Amino acid sequence: MNQHQSRRVAMQAVYLANQEPTYTASEVEAKIVATLNLKELSAYSKNIIEGVIEKREEIKANLASCLKENWRIDRISQILLAILEVALYEIKYSMDIEPRAAINEALNLCDEFADPKNKPFVNGILANFIKK
Repeated sequence: MNQHQSRRVAMQAVYLANQEPTYTASEVEAKIVATLNLKELSAYSKNIIEGVIEKREEIKANLASCLKENWRIDRISQILLAILEVALYEIKYSMDIEPRAAINEALNLCDEFADPKNKPFVNGILANFIKK
């Protein structure tokens, strides 16, 4: 599984974790393996899933600080939220990817899972985070 595929799986797992916030990282990992009929998760997927879940509150606070006035996280669709959380985690904590590449990967995930019209929104939030 390449890095893009691993990120794709991790984003889907983060989406699941957001639906069931009481799940532990290992519970989310087990459910995503079963749901996607995978033999196992890649180390990169596991790293992102565990990192996003562990740093959930910090990532959401970072995300909230990048929103325009009068915008709240709960106004963001769940799929965009998962894409943004994965990207913010990678930008802030991953040594495996450059911030600009993480943004490009988030935009690619928008093409696959969200309305491509959301790409400027995602790009703007992530660019604001990098500028801070």
